[in-house]
Amino acid sequence: MRQATVRATLLVVIVAATAVTIGLSFRRSPAGEPASLTWVATAHQYGPVGYRDPAAAISPDGRWVAYSEGRFLRVRPIDGGPIVDLPAGEAQIRHLAWHPDSRRILAGGELYDRAAGTRGAMWPSGGELSAGEAADVLRQAVWSPDGRSLAAIVDGRDGAALWIVPADGGLAEVTTLATRASLPAWTPGGKVACLALVDGRSRVTIPCGQTAVRPHPDLDAYGPMAFAPDGTTVYVGMANAGGTLDLWAVPVSGGRARRLTAFSRDSYAPTVAADGAVLFKTQSYRTVVATAPADGGPARSLAAFQSETPSWDPGGKWLGITYGTWRRVVDDAKYPDIAQEVGIISADAEEPATKPSRIVHDSNSEDQSLCWSPNGKWIAFHSHKDQSDDIWLRRADGDATARRISQLGRGAETGWPRWSPDGRWLLFDGASRKTKRSVLYVAGIDQETGNVSGEPREIDIPGLDAEISHGEWLPDSEHIVAVVKEGSGRHAIVVVPRTGVDVRIVRQFASEHDAPGLGVSPNGREVAFIAPAADGFFQVFRLPLDGGEPRQVTTDPSNKTQPAWSPDGRRLAFTVWSYEAQLWSLPPR
Repeated sequence: MRQATVRATLLVVIVAATAVTIGLSFRRSPAGEPASLTWVATAHQYGPVGYRDPAAAISPDGRWVAYSEGRFLRVRPIDGGPIVDLPAGEAQIRHLAWHPDSRRILAGGELYDRAAGTRGAMWPSGGELSAGEAADVLRQAVWSPDGRSLAAIVDGRDGAALWIVPADGGLAEVTTLATRASLPAWTPGGKVACLALVDGRSRVTIPCGQTAVRPHPDLDAYGPMAFAPDGTTVYVGMANAGGTLDLWAVPVSGGRARRLTAFSRDSYAPTVAADGAVLFKTQSYRTVVATAPADGGPARSLAAFQSETPSWDPGGKWLGITYGTWRRVVDDAKYPDIAQEVGIISADAEEPATKPSRIVHDSNSEDQSLCWSPNGKWIAFHSHKDQSDDIWLRRADGDATARRISQLGRGAETGWPRWSPDGRWLLFDGASRKTKRSVLYVAGIDQETGNVSGEPREIDIPGLDAEISHGEWLPDSEHIVAVVKEGSGRHAIVVVPRTGVDVRIVRQFASEHDAPGLGVSPNGREVAFIAPAADGFFQVFRLPLDGGEPRQVTTDPSNKTQPAWSPDGRRLAFTVWSYEAQLWSLPPR
């Protein structure tokens, strides 16, 4: 998906401003001269929920850079030039690795050919691995320097294991590791290194899971690593006092390391060309809750800190939000035990809030997306606390004790709860116990006492072949409107009774933005949804549920998601977001 000219103009401004900042903050070389740093490209993501940092790597010959944007793989010359758009994948690309020939790329578990412009299976004939084994290996596999083997870390029932597989898919050499490990990398000499836990610390280990590299200063290592061509130096991200990563050059033999970057966000994931040039990425992740008139007009920020998933209190004076400092690599390495909490801010403050007016829940795990009962007595929210991935309930005032009201467990990817207007039902999405696809669940609940009548039940919707993304109640408390994903890049808005029969498709549309949320007008006649606009940004639209064309509500050049309609129908709250990776190169050293 291409962004419009306005986005390109903004990108030039952002890059120029970033370069100035780097000129002030970038680490100087031992000789006292500023280190040479070149911006190469910017990879954009398609949403803040369910996405991870774009993958990127420099080709072994140093001439090309490959990077992902959602399910799309882009390749362009390192010094600039036209972008080669390869055939889109079916799922998000979170890892890629160049073949030593600088032509083939393993990305998202599939094999791409830069010159031929093709995408296909890595092992068309199957090879010796089962389908499950092949998927596990290819998810984060890296090619050996001679291109004859692939190395990957596979997690099994007995713990992590290093798999070395012939490039043709032959029999694997499997070595069980004594500790947790991830992100393998080949040394120039043909050994496989990886990150592993050593005495509770995340370390570069060579060979994988064995001898730890001991740098000075003694910092934990995170993210992918890469080796200098002579094998004496490993480039890796290491954590600083602020909880983000700087890129370091670490002697493989141990000893004094050199810090190469000092950005305000993560700088990490190096790859190295044969001549020693280094490509790495810096992360930019920004979300903020805002509002705009439901009939259209300028948007206004309500928070000056990282926040998302707005929901209105019954009186329309407060917004529930998700807030925190997640999307840092150090934090995400512990997912779902991340810095993501739920709180409340004013919907009417003159200036954007600098912190929540009130904290609702701040466990050590992911807490997200609260909603009030219609009478305002209870708050339901999503949390991963206590090894869960479930919906929790607490009183809106007074006793803050939260209790778990669903039992789907970790890995269920439970969504955002919504209370029915009559106060009798709680709706949320989560993984089906039968199919593992995302479906709707509903639980009977008493908004006066908070008592739940039985386990949440899955809503069976015959004839709907789609993943449920999010559901909202219509005013009658008997019907639900939901946004669903029918396939890669294909979404729909549907209405379905609480019983699950007689589904009605209201609109189908193309979008690469997953988990966009949905809002319902107080009278139930319209929904607010997110779709790509003519300007290339994801904007808020209003759509009549009885038919008709959507009407665009927001127009400023920024991406939106997660719309929520105010109880009086006059305003829409939403999240404004930007999520990208800037790619930078360092010359051979």
